[in-house]
Amino acid sequence: MHGVHEQVRHDFRLHLAFAFLCLMAAGVLAATKAPFGPWRSPLLRNHPLVGRIVDAATGADISRAALEERLRRARMAILGEVHDNPDHHRIQARLLAAFAKGRDTPPAVVFEMIPTTMQKRLDMILKLPEVDADMVFDAVRWDESGWPSRDLYRPLMEQVLRLRAPIIAAGLPRDLVKKVARRGLSALSRMKIGLLRLGPLPPDMQAALEKEIVKSHCDMIPREAARKMSAVQRLRDAMLADGLRRGYARQGGAVLIAGDGHARKDRAAPLYLRRMSEHGFMGRPPANLPAPLVIWQAEAREKAKTLADVMPGDAAPATVADVIVITPRARRKDPCDQFARFMKRKDRR
Repeated sequence: MHGVHEQVRHDFRLHLAFAFLCLMAAGVLAATKAPFGPWRSPLLRNHPLVGRIVDAATGADISRAALEERLRRARMAILGEVHDNPDHHRIQARLLAAFAKGRDTPPAVVFEMIPTTMQKRLDMILKLPEVDADMVFDAVRWDESGWPSRDLYRPLMEQVLRLRAPIIAAGLPRDLVKKVARRGLSALSRMKIGLLRLGPLPPDMQAALEKEIVKSHCDMIPREAARKMSAVQRLRDAMLADGLRRGYARQGGAVLIAGDGHARKDRAAPLYLRRMSEHGFMGRPPANLPAPLVIWQAEAREKAKTLADVMPGDAAPATVADVIVITPRARRKDPCDQFARFMKRKDRR
């Protein structure tokens, strides 16, 4: 009898082990078969939202093939990102390839990460008969820029070079950031403000922008500081829109690579594109630009159950993007802890 009991316990343990292995295999298989898997970001890979591609207007899931078809039909696209998430740059590379497929000329690719002051260096390096990603990163001094490692962006840059696509530097130079942070948009000429369509935002939109800036700084800065920062944010958005405008005029198709905050449809780069398209300046006609297809990439959150749970604040998905791709979460240090330390050091000075 004792032997029978031992056999039962042994069989039960085998069944448990087998079931565990099956569950593990299913998780790995699911991660691999996800539309943009296998994933590189380590956190929340098996979250039920991860891998979904969602039409923001309807809330319905769409396939990767359907998303790529929408990209092929678009004349302009904005591919958002969380900067330090390696999956986001892999996905951008694949979406850029889909956007470029079947076009007579490659699209211009506009980078938030490369300041406008680097355009001449870019143009020179891209004229060489053979160029690799590291040559581009070196030319724009990527490792000194403060952006995440070039290795994260390498898949995207390699895709740009495979397409032989022109690169538009549309980032904000550091010296201009400092001037606008101190003096607001009055640091710019009236001509520049007009060309970039940097007229005031509606009050509710301005208030929402300032609230988001306070939150993104872990509620550790006063509203007045956020008001000054909002001028930098708005200028950055407008310059990215202008980069898209120039890229589209040059190539008949353009893609913007930028953080999700600069991609949102309601008040970021798409807003300034609409202004450029609808309003002339100093006798010039409106630019008549196409509406961009805005693709956001959102990271899963531990307690998220619906699409709304991975969106910023209380923003409705359709006001922010056209399509949302949900990915695992990158591993990173607590940004609020780091910012608190920065503020303490600042107070001691």
